[in-house]
Amino acid sequence: MAPIILITFAGRRNRMEILTNYVQAALAAGIIDEWHVWDFTRSEEDRVWVSENFGPARFMHPDTPYVSAGQVTPMAPFRMDAGIAADLHLALLPKNDPDNFYEFVIGGWDNQLSAVRKMPRVELATFARDHVPRMADFSTPGILSPSLPNSVVMSIDRNGHPVLTANGMKIGPIADVDVSSGADVMVRGGWGADLEILNVNDKIRRYIGPRNEKYPYHHTYAYYSKYANRFSDAIFLKCDDDIVYMNLDRLGDFINFRRDNPTPFLVSANVVNNGVCAHWQQRSGSLPIEVGHFEMPPGGLNGSLWESGKRANALHDYFLQTPDKRLPLHQPFIEVKERVSINFISWLGQDLKHFGFRRLGDEKALAVDMPRLLNRPVAIYSDFIVSHLSFGPQEAELHVDRLVSAYSDLMREQLAA
Repeated sequence: MAPIILITFAGRRNRMEILTNYVQAALAAGIIDEWHVWDFTRSEEDRVWVSENFGPARFMHPDTPYVSAGQVTPMAPFRMDAGIAADLHLALLPKNDPDNFYEFVIGGWDNQLSAVRKMPRVELATFARDHVPRMADFSTPGILSPSLPNSVVMSIDRNGHPVLTANGMKIGPIADVDVSSGADVMVRGGWGADLEILNVNDKIRRYIGPRNEKYPYHHTYAYYSKYANRFSDAIFLKCDDDIVYMNLDRLGDFINFRRDNPTPFLVSANVVNNGVCAHWQQRSGSLPIEVGHFEMPPGGLNGSLWESGKRANALHDYFLQTPDKRLPLHQPFIEVKERVSINFISWLGQDLKHFGFRRLGDEKALAVDMPRLLNRPVAIYSDFIVSHLSFGPQEAELHVDRLVSAYSDLMREQLAA
């Protein structure tokens, strides 16, 4: 059976905690198989929360500082299968030396050399190394493979010294390093090299994107496009981090519809607080005019709902008051030619061959450019409804705290049923 993979761009803690409960329930029920949480956080507080709550890191952009990967003891080595072409960095944090760490660089200097340095732990968050002398270096030409998993093993010999092996090549022991009490292990890539830890296969895994790009999301699509063969049989779901309601009873139906209907390039959930969906909800008789008039946004872009927190408040309040939490459309699915906000969408892994776009806005590329190029529609599936908290322009007038509280109560009620 094709794996069902959910992707979320994380993460604002005050928005994402509700979604987390729904997704964990979907994982526990076997409705989805994997949750790939892409860390595009902008604040240090959110970054810490994501790193502490969303599984081990599977993928790291080159500008990612060290992340925890495990530990090594005299009885148990540290093992890792690394996808990286050069500049793999391992940090050993000895239990018997709380102030310093040892950095092992594997395949540095254009995959020609490997080296060891000793540094204070404050340097774990930095990248500059010109000021740090090497304790030892080794000629290791071609030690890392750009195309195959790199087998990395860190062990401790009987004298308490670390011994590093990469693809069968031994580096060490390093007699000047004492890790006889064991050590924590951290890893990162470096100098332009992404790092993928291939043996991390937890249901919830973290993918760490670049830190300083305003619109970094194309990196996600580039990753899946690069490994299209690996994911060719998968069914992908992608949702915003501020999805605050999800009808789990209909999520399986949504996935089955996606599987059984390959013609649409994208299939969208029926989304509360989405301009195109709101228009069709009203046109189908599910949204009375007393809630507001929801026009079709010109070309599907922006529109009066997108820019108005007051209109979003009214729409959320109406949905929260509906007894069955449904806003059905007049037919099971509707094909649209307008640009649809991609708050909760699905695509097929077999279409990843079309995802090689770079630095384009992901919504325009996915909802407009590629469907038009391939002459394939975008469909809205009526029976699976989710609620999307807000668009940026709505924030000033949106009753965020009140709505988050109401949706939290609804989530607990739904998951307890």
